[in-house]
Order: sequence, then structure tokens, then C-alpha cells
Amino acid sequence: MSTPLTPIAPALTVRPMRKEDEAAIQPVLNRQLMRAAYTMPLDSKALLANLLQPNPPSLYPVRWHRHQTFCVWRAGALEGLIDVAVGFDSDSLALPDYNPLGLLRFLLLPLEQSRIDEVAKMLFTAATTFWQQHSVVQVKGFHLSTGYPEFQAGFGTLPGDWHDHIRVLTAADFHFSERYYAFLRPLDQPLEERLPTGGLSLVFRGSPTNRHYQLYHQTDWIGEARLTELQSTSAPNSSASYLLRIANLLNLELHSEWRGRDIGKWLLRRLINDATLQGYHQMLVHIPHRAFIMQNLLIQHGFQEQNYRGYTLEQTLTS
Repeated sequence: MSTPLTPIAPALTVRPMRKEDEAAIQPVLNRQLMRAAYTMPLDSKALLANLLQPNPPSLYPVRWHRHQTFCVWRAGALEGLIDVAVGFDSDSLALPDYNPLGLLRFLLLPLEQSRIDEVAKMLFTAATTFWQQHSVVQVKGFHLSTGYPEFQAGFGTLPGDWHDHIRVLTAADFHFSERYYAFLRPLDQPLEERLPTGGLSLVFRGSPTNRHYQLYHQTDWIGEARLTELQSTSAPNSSASYLLRIANLLNLELHSEWRGRDIGKWLLRRLINDATLQGYHQMLVHIPHRAFIMQNLLIQHGFQEQNYRGYTLEQTLTS
């Protein structure tokens, strides 16, 4: 009597992404991306730009030196993906070129729990080899500035409820470095604006969907802000869903010498009023968990904290 044959699973292989992989990657990657709020699916053009371009798009300033996406395959099916780079995130732009950082932009894991650890190990090995080839010592994972513009309002942090990602990252010696909150406000009626001091003026740059505000006191620059347009659906799984226009507040900064004079309050009210008059439905802002003054200012102006925690991680490579 013959012995039944034991089925052998096809071997896993890891290699850099190719342009012709786009069709196999797109549905799997979008399924993961759409687990996060304020996300739009990647079409073919956006996917290739984000994953293959030497200088991929981002809503924040980033200096890219090298960019590579690695994929794990089994019998022609995508099992996992890691998007990595060498360069400088928005917090590190002043560092010298000879000391670049490793950047982990995105990580895609298998849905099947039993395959996660093996695939993650292969992806991290490929990423580490890539970083070490470019003399990287310090790695930042999911920094706010390196995310895909279509993913959670362009904010690149790791969602706190992606538990499998957190588990494999911490097992690979990544540690948490920053935590972010999200605040949202409906836009309906304009707010009263009272100039806190004379001599203030705003200069507008950019476009209606990407508007930069430069704040001056007479001829001295004292602050800035930036609003971009975000489109989202009111209820993704409902037939009654409609398109929401969301004003995405990426930055509100005031020079330290001008803080404590209600200028920040006036600037926030001006931004709310501008967005309201432009027909936006809501305003969204992400802030670090230690930004207590900004949290209080947002709450005073009708923003509500959302059920969201985003994390940035770091890792030190050893030879």
C-alpha cells in the first residue's frame, strides 16, 4: 500500500519590486491601506509613483537618496512587501548628507497569521541589507513625513490598532519614539476673528488645494500654516455614502517670541473660516501627544479627539 504524499508548499522568494508587479500588488496593498481612516485607494499611477520612483511623493519635505521596495512571493502570489529608503525625513533635513537615515515607509504582511513571522523576517533581512549597503546606522519607521499622500491624509505613522505590525516590528528591535493623536472638527458657521495686535498680515502661496499661509508682523516673519484638501467618504460601506471635502491642517507654527499673545488662536480661527468659506465639510489635524497647548487650543475651538493613535518607531542597526 503506497504512503500518501505530503504536500510541499512552494518556496518563498524575496526580490525588489518590478513595474510589471503592479497588477498583483495593487489589490493586496489597497486592502491593507483601506483599513486606516482618511485613505483613498492607490490607482496604478499612484502605486508606481509611491513604490518605484526614486523621489516618491509626500506631503512633507523629505530628502530621498535611495528608494527600494522589496516583495515576498509564493508561486506568483504576493505574500508581503516592505517600502524602504535612505535619506532624511522632515525632522532631519539639517543633518549632513554623509550621515543618512534608513526610512521604513510601509510594511505589508500576510493575512494568514501562520505566515506572518516568516514573511516579516525575510522582509526585514532584505531591508537591513539595503540600509547597511548605504552605511545606515539609525532607522526611522513610519515617520509622519514619509507616508503615501493617499494614506491616512498623508500622515505616515503606523496605526496603533495594526497589532501584527507592532508585534513584528518590536520583535525586530524597533522601539516607539513618538505617539500622535487626531482631532476633527465639523465646518459650518464662521467664527469671530479679533486681531490680537496691530501690524499682522497673511501672505498666501500655493494652490486652492494646497494652501500655504505665511504670517508677518509688519515685515518680520512670525509664523506659518498649511492646509491641503483631502477627499474621503462619509460612510465607506453604505449606499448613502457621499464624498467629504476635508481641510487637512498639516502645520501651524508660531515663532517662540510671539507665543502667548493669542496670535495662534487668531490664526486657527482664520484657517477655520477660510476652510468653511471654501466649502470644506470638516477640518482634520494630527498632533504629537506632548503638544498640550495645541490640544487645548483645538478643544476650545470645537475639535474632538478621534479614536486614533499613530506611532513612529526607531531602530539602531548593528554590524
